[in-house]
Amino acid sequence: MTLYKTLNRRMVTSSESGTVPASERFSGGKRVIDLTPFFGDGSALETSKSVRAPAGQWSMTVVDEMVVEHMDSLYGLVEPMDVIEIRMRHRPDPAATGAEPPIVMRGFVCNVGRALSMGSNGAPARAVTLSGMDYGKVLEMIQIRYLPNYVIGQNLLTVLNMFVNYGVEAKPNQPGNDFVRQIVEKVINPFIAGMASLGAAPTTPNGLSCIRLVGHEATASAGTISAFGAQSAQGTLWDVLRGLLDVGPWTELFIEDRPEVMDDPKRPGGVVLVYRDNPFKALDPARGHIMPGATKVETLAVADDAVIALEVGRSDANVANYFQVNMPRMGLIDAGAMSLAGQQRNPDAFYLTKHPNATPTLYGLRFMEADTQMGGADSRGRVDGQSAAAVKEGQRKDQLWIDQRRAQLMAMNKDNVVFETGSITLRGQATLRPGMYLRIQHGPLALRPFVWECYVVAVQHRMVPFQGFVTVATFERGTMFAERIRRGAGLDSAYLAEWNQGGALG
Repeated sequence: MTLYKTLNRRMVTSSESGTVPASERFSGGKRVIDLTPFFGDGSALETSKSVRAPAGQWSMTVVDEMVVEHMDSLYGLVEPMDVIEIRMRHRPDPAATGAEPPIVMRGFVCNVGRALSMGSNGAPARAVTLSGMDYGKVLEMIQIRYLPNYVIGQNLLTVLNMFVNYGVEAKPNQPGNDFVRQIVEKVINPFIAGMASLGAAPTTPNGLSCIRLVGHEATASAGTISAFGAQSAQGTLWDVLRGLLDVGPWTELFIEDRPEVMDDPKRPGGVVLVYRDNPFKALDPARGHIMPGATKVETLAVADDAVIALEVGRSDANVANYFQVNMPRMGLIDAGAMSLAGQQRNPDAFYLTKHPNATPTLYGLRFMEADTQMGGADSRGRVDGQSAAAVKEGQRKDQLWIDQRRAQLMAMNKDNVVFETGSITLRGQATLRPGMYLRIQHGPLALRPFVWECYVVAVQHRMVPFQGFVTVATFERGTMFAERIRRGAGLDSAYLAEWNQGGALG
């Protein structure tokens, strides 16, 4: 674990009446602190990250030992917005052989605390606690607000605010992937560069910048956003992006901490803002991914001897058989009429009456509704006020987009009663990240092992010195039940394969 000082503080405070300088001891020392030697008995480190949350979190408790060069406690040296880089590994981890520990999280300090107490035996106990967030914090720090007194003229309806203030294009049908790229390059990275300008150690001996620029990997299917929505959107940058890019029902948006160099040279490494289609696989393995633009997702395979605990379950709570997709930006024209026309044309396009895993005969009417804020790749944007021919053509294309989004929503949710959710605790797997698939193998390859997989949506790493390092993964779309009922009896039994294990090692 390495901490990089962000602020080159020379003053405690300054005002018109005078200044209060900081000591040379504080401001003149090295700006890079290795936190690893401060871990000892009573220390702990925990990180948590999810593809469904804007930012990951981390926390650590370390021994309150003096930093010799500064002649002070860590508490007196660390400040909010200092940068931290966390690397971890478990000794048997294949990625650990002769290499630097895998990156787990890069982020910022948010809270600094110190605790002093006296034990029952009279021995003093002192600890420093640090906690913070990953680079997703930047997406919450950047607030886009257009108030009447923000800048003269900002209250005029004719102003395309995102374009005027950040240079983000104001196309009527801008591709979502291109919008993400421009947000990273014209909003996020300039903000980060401004933060880095305050740093006392912009570079370090190993060549790493203390505050990193964010890369982008936008590979979602070809949808477009409307300039009328993007240019006037307000709130945190995360809320703006989530609201415009169909995040949730159809796409994912999250910050990922990757190795510096990826195995695929075409993919960016470091801190990356990922925008992609939900990488869900169909229940039939031969069909692959459901969404057309889904990219290949990394898979981590582990044997059953790495499993410490497993909780898994299925439910009919998320069964859906009647699907409705709305297009709010067309609400002023006739989105309801377009949707109704599509339903009358082909009831099977929105009502699953024949699919056994969602049949209303068994599960009753289960309604699922979602809003799409985007349009198709050939969308004309808002067409109200244009010629009759333009309006008709725009309606036709938007209706096709609604039909496409509804079909995708149905495909991703028609087998919910079979897929599993749960959590699995593993011997430390530092290379496991949210947004990956996890494949678990029960039994040796020579005896036809029982293998199932799941999609990991959240990962928590916990390390306690002298006790252990474990990884807790929260998952969805588990296929344990689906694989079990495909197996036969005798030597093919999934139950027997599960019991052919020696337990967690390490």
